[in-house]
Amino acid sequence: MNAFANDSIFDTMSIPFHNSVEKIADSSCLQKLLIPFYDRKRTVSIDEIVKLEGAGNYTKFFLKDGTKMLVSRTLKEYEILLDNQAFVRVHKSCIVNLGFVRKFFIKKEGELELTDGQQVKISRRRAQVFVDRIRDFQPLALI
Repeated sequence: MNAFANDSIFDTMSIPFHNSVEKIADSSCLQKLLIPFYDRKRTVSIDEIVKLEGAGNYTKFFLKDGTKMLVSRTLKEYEILLDNQAFVRVHKSCIVNLGFVRKFFIKKEGELELTDGQQVKISRRRAQVFVDRIRDFQPLALI
């Protein structure tokens, strides 16, 4: 049974979201993270992070310029750090920046498409949290 059956915005197979990352970046305060990367630390603006993937005690950052960085900290640490930002955990091994979500596909298992074309699965358990957060983040995009 689909958890979204009673929700009228999910009547179609896919739902497009507002994809103007530039407008989102302009409206947010540009906070930065200091990320340990190899033998130095790199400063990254939060609005540059497309998604984070966890792999054991490591987190892989995917930036909007295509850069990928592997960091020796857990995804849970970054989930706590990025709480109350434009990020939501959609799977046990993935956190996405809501500003880079292009579409949400409704199937047996939910799936997102990011602005760079990457497909990200959403666990059934976290789907409703994602829907609530994307509504709060971009309420005009859902009308």
